[in-house]
Amino acid sequence: MKLSTRQEKALRLICDTFAPAQGGWPSASEMGVPEALVEAMEFNPRKRDPREFLQLLDIWDSSLHCLLTAGRATNFSSLPLEARNRVLLDWAESALGKRRGAFQALRKAMGFLYVMLPGAGGEASAVWKKLGYPGPIGVQRPNSLRALRAVEPDGDLEIACDVCVIGSGAGGGTAAGVLAAAGKDVVVLEAGGYYDDADFDGAELGGFKRLYAEAGFLATVDHSVGLLAGECLGGGTVVNYCTSFRTPDDVRAEWAKAGVPWIAGPEYTKSLDAVCARLSVNQEHNQVSRREQVIERGLRALGWHVDRMPRNVTHCDAEKVCGYCGYGCAVGAKQSTAKTWLADAEQHGARLMVRTRAERVNVEAGVATSVEARTRFGHRVRVKCKAVVVACGSIDTPALLLRSGLRNPHIGQHLHLHPASNVSGVFEEEIRPWEGTMQAIYSDQHRQMNGNYGVKYETTSLQPVIAVAAMPWRDAAHCRSLLERLRQTTAIGVLLRDRDGGRVGVDGRGHPVARYSLSAFDRANLRHGFVGAARILEAAGAKLIYSPHAKWCSFEPGRGGSSLDSFTRQMDAAGWDNGRLALFSFHIMGTARLGRSPKESATNPDGETWEAKGLYVMDAASFPSASGVNPMISIEAIAHRNAGMLASRL
Repeated sequence: MKLSTRQEKALRLICDTFAPAQGGWPSASEMGVPEALVEAMEFNPRKRDPREFLQLLDIWDSSLHCLLTAGRATNFSSLPLEARNRVLLDWAESALGKRRGAFQALRKAMGFLYVMLPGAGGEASAVWKKLGYPGPIGVQRPNSLRALRAVEPDGDLEIACDVCVIGSGAGGGTAAGVLAAAGKDVVVLEAGGYYDDADFDGAELGGFKRLYAEAGFLATVDHSVGLLAGECLGGGTVVNYCTSFRTPDDVRAEWAKAGVPWIAGPEYTKSLDAVCARLSVNQEHNQVSRREQVIERGLRALGWHVDRMPRNVTHCDAEKVCGYCGYGCAVGAKQSTAKTWLADAEQHGARLMVRTRAERVNVEAGVATSVEARTRFGHRVRVKCKAVVVACGSIDTPALLLRSGLRNPHIGQHLHLHPASNVSGVFEEEIRPWEGTMQAIYSDQHRQMNGNYGVKYETTSLQPVIAVAAMPWRDAAHCRSLLERLRQTTAIGVLLRDRDGGRVGVDGRGHPVARYSLSAFDRANLRHGFVGAARILEAAGAKLIYSPHAKWCSFEPGRGGSSLDSFTRQMDAAGWDNGRLALFSFHIMGTARLGRSPKESATNPDGETWEAKGLYVMDAASFPSASGVNPMISIEAIAHRNAGMLASRL
């Protein structure tokens, strides 16, 4: 993307207002943030977002913009730093959701890159030194060989098979393993590349670029919810945090009532057992880190529920390197589909193709007959097949079905995100929250606040990029004061089981566009979760507690006039609407759900679409509603059962 001189100037001014050179901190420009932000836009396939970004830059330094936001008929570049701050906050607190969304997008992108970018030659950056952050751990297994024979087609290609599986994550990887073991000829198409132990160095910047959809910048259309989804061989199972919950019994009963009766019975239990065995799910590798010792202290002081996480790892070096596992497990402990089901599939003859993105499924006379795909260099790939399994994630799966001509009204509807964010606590003790097991404990104290709906409390390793994602920005000095205390900070992730969903559609070129807003019901539950997280931190001894709202919402336990009640009032005044607070989703579900009829669902209980025979959905898009727990095991168990059914039919 090419910027004009005026646009470059505006972008530099915005970045250096967020992060000017002050008090030994480098400016965003000195860190190379403006250039990196422009490069990040190249990962966005939609034309709308870059176009709106350039339009924003065109008006930013105009006198009209400053008149409307700062009350001065002058240019943004002529304003002193304090006045430029007020312009940014005017966007952050705007009554217009679109302006709030633009602020959140700029804040997150600038903050991400400011703390992610390394110094010259890959050395520790000046920002890391200010934080006391050691930076990436480096490659731990440099001589490890890639175990799979994944290929990237180097020319146009036409092949045939029994089943073409689109996507290689929890759903696609499992389906491929089951189908190939049943003697079916399987081809797997993966849009991302193949990376393994010798590629994983714990670096945030490289990890996001190589392993995540849109380099980690994927978001809902208004940028109110950041969407983190894996895009590599193994998909989300390569970058997730190893948390391996079975589908709760109450959710199973709910899904059965929604038209998928086998989920409540022994058939699904058998698949859950098979998946947990293949992934080596256990509770022996969940050493509680220092940051989680603090959380556990608070939970036990309150008398609230706390338990150990089940995790799909073997020989995990939790103390030293596990905290960087979101950028790939450097020691090969995480049992991703690349280590398990895809290895099984390849052993039984499956062919794996990477950097090959499916564009459409051809349907003839109501039957899926082939898949059209394109490599990153533009080579066309056509796969003729007897059946197609779509498992490219709950954003891309409905987009692919829509591009393929399907028109069931439930395709793209019922988008569930488990919207999550951090309530943070600053302590007197040193915590170094980037160290230790990614996730070792959790609390279900408020999982069922309203029927089956509520929140889970989880924590995660807190690298600077994860911390800054939800960190409020009021001005550079304030934000940096929080970053300087990151070593003494821990955060509780409030994970909401959302009842009321959003939707995914496509733009004029067929690229997915996600829309999502919290309903009043879900906002009330999220609010309750934020208050609960603050109570845990207070009971654990936090000296400062703050929320991820755009307005500063905080309290200091024990200080006069500062209390949980005042904190709650501040959050309510700041608001819970889109763009009022930083929200993220690691669990994207439900956009092509299973069900009893085409009037209620996109697919039948076996995952086959109502409109096209031989076309199946086997990823989180198939969930009838939000799972309420980290979804990997549920995805794999549904794919395991339905792939087995498909194998018996072919």
